[in-house]
Amino acid sequence: MTDTTVKMADILTSLIRVSEKAAHLARTVRSEHALFELLVEEKTGTAKNKRFQQDFKTLADVLIQEMIKHDLGKQFPSIIDHIHGEEDNTFTNQLGETVTVQVQPSLQQTADLLCTVLDGNQHAATLLAQAVHWEVAMERDERLTASASDISVESLGIWIDPIDSTAEYIRGAEDETATDGVFHRGLQCCTVLIGAFDRESGLPVMGVINQPFAHKDQETLRWKSRHLWGLCYNGYSCHSLMDAMATEQSHQSEANRVPSVVLSESESDDMKSLLSRAGHRLCYANGAGYKMLCVIDRLVDAYVLTKSSTYKWDTCGPHAILRALGGGMVDLDATIKLFTGKQEPGEVDLKQLQIRYNQPDSGSTTWGNMGGLLAYWSPECALNVPRAFCSLE
Repeated sequence: MTDTTVKMADILTSLIRVSEKAAHLARTVRSEHALFELLVEEKTGTAKNKRFQQDFKTLADVLIQEMIKHDLGKQFPSIIDHIHGEEDNTFTNQLGETVTVQVQPSLQQTADLLCTVLDGNQHAATLLAQAVHWEVAMERDERLTASASDISVESLGIWIDPIDSTAEYIRGAEDETATDGVFHRGLQCCTVLIGAFDRESGLPVMGVINQPFAHKDQETLRWKSRHLWGLCYNGYSCHSLMDAMATEQSHQSEANRVPSVVLSESESDDMKSLLSRAGHRLCYANGAGYKMLCVIDRLVDAYVLTKSSTYKWDTCGPHAILRALGGGMVDLDATIKLFTGKQEPGEVDLKQLQIRYNQPDSGSTTWGNMGGLLAYWSPECALNVPRAFCSLE
């Protein structure tokens, strides 16, 4: 078997492994307050997300992205030119010097490069280099053993969001409480998002979401991570929630179940009112990746976003997991337009409206999801949202 043809389980296991390594690096950066303060650099110009008054790029973002590129590229060389991320890998130190951040062959070489970013702070650079070169000891998930089919590495592209919800990562709130299982804000909203897509169809085929700060060990007071994965390729699907879903007991009948959606608080009052009047329970949370995780965990039925404020790197990984669950992620504007016709759309239409990852949306020169998005774990959940729009508009 050549580099270009691998077992699906092998490449997904690699995605899971680098997500755990990324989570470890994210925690390492936060564990040293002085180090964390040193690493923050404000995003400006075209790199600034228009939704936020102040958005930040951190060296942690860049390091995680470059570490994932380095590790996957080393294992699967033919994919290296098709690994894409949110961050520009340049960083400006306090002397105004611009440094291109890349993982080097050895820990010492990486530390030396990072030392130039950190204005000669050798101790900080070494800590970071140790995290970058840390080897993850992880056995393959037994649930992946059935996915023994081959896949061409050359047919795949990768999207990475190194730390989604950077604002929450920087704020660092540790004492937030959840409402109905959903955290409104806090470190729990931070996620590492990695997705693989078919370069021909544009559809996501494998995805991993990692929560670096999923829960805090009350004895050691250290944060521990949680990861979820999914695979959906050529009619075959599997995911890490199979055991939980098999034993899940519904405490509420379908007839009495109240549909629920998770939103950003920045959504318009008109949108919130429309969904509420249509009978939806509204939840609010920060971080696009975390909101999609809430759908995957079935804490809510859907995630609704009317703005073009997410990008392919945000959605590719979670989208793959949702497809493995039997759900998906569609362009919200296009889905609502279908309801203006005489016939109500069904599951087939939703499959045709899935967000694609191999080219920018029509009329856009960026990788944004220009029509907003609707993420769901079942087609019926998805259709409830445009029904609400059309029945009350």
